[in-house]
Amino acid sequence: MSRIWNNSFVDPSATLGDKVRMGGDFIYIAPFAEVAGEVTIGGGTNIQDGARILGPSSLGSLVSVAHRAEVVSSKVGDFTFIGFNARIRDTELKAGCFIGHGAVIKNAVLEEGSYVPPGGRRPAGSVDEALTAFKEEVLEVNSELALGYVDLYSSLKAVQEQISPSPKTSWSERVSLPKADKVKFLGRARVIGDVEFKGYAEVGDRTSIRGDEGFPIVIGANAKIGNGAVFHSLKGHGIEVGPDVTIGDGAVIHGPVRIGDGAAIGAGCVLLKCEVDPGIEVEDDTILIGKRLGRGGVSDIGSK
Repeated sequence: MSRIWNNSFVDPSATLGDKVRMGGDFIYIAPFAEVAGEVTIGGGTNIQDGARILGPSSLGSLVSVAHRAEVVSSKVGDFTFIGFNARIRDTELKAGCFIGHGAVIKNAVLEEGSYVPPGGRRPAGSVDEALTAFKEEVLEVNSELALGYVDLYSSLKAVQEQISPSPKTSWSERVSLPKADKVKFLGRARVIGDVEFKGYAEVGDRTSIRGDEGFPIVIGANAKIGNGAVFHSLKGHGIEVGPDVTIGDGAVIHGPVRIGDGAAIGAGCVLLKCEVDPGIEVEDDTILIGKRLGRGGVSDIGSK
């Protein structure tokens, strides 16, 4: 299957079934996304790293399905955002909804513009101006990444499926290559762009470390990264991981993030705009947004 058409791009590691229909331009489907069954995807929509869409489902135009989110047998209206590790099943999300990171919605109909907070199970108000602006920024960035990857892969002589460069964009005119010569890959992984491993590290199967929007992503020596983890960052920010850090399966590390030496991040965690002090253990499925986690507990460092 072609991975480039109509100004849209599907990463070489993503999986699309033969009943998937893409209905517009500027669609971006990221590493290890899986789309299967009868699924329609509208123009301007992005499906992020490790996300899973199972039909029968439909995604409208200008939808963002963030890292490791899952949509099963559901209808998603235009201009909707679904956060990291969120789960949507047997549900209709009408236009303009915002589903927070780690939220779970089942057997429901959410009205236009509904807001579900991180970890929530039901709406808790309506989408405000700040969330609308955030959704617009996500769409703009991913539309530009789609075009950038189209240009990049059109010029590459061979498809690069494990370690590959980042595309040129308005925020970075240079093509960056990862520094990952001492990495042991424990399966099929993706390392893209401005990523530097400071020494030996282990990277699990279907893990995506993508330094194409925010960068650099710097990972210390002796890091152990589990299966299906995602590293990505907001534009203008990077990720710093100290030595001897462990990252559990399915964790989403979304910069700006700093993880101190010897810390352990549990499976299924979501870290966004946060700091974890050295030696700290973060329990499985923890959601940290705008927080610092240290020996004295959790404190705010500014959240959005």
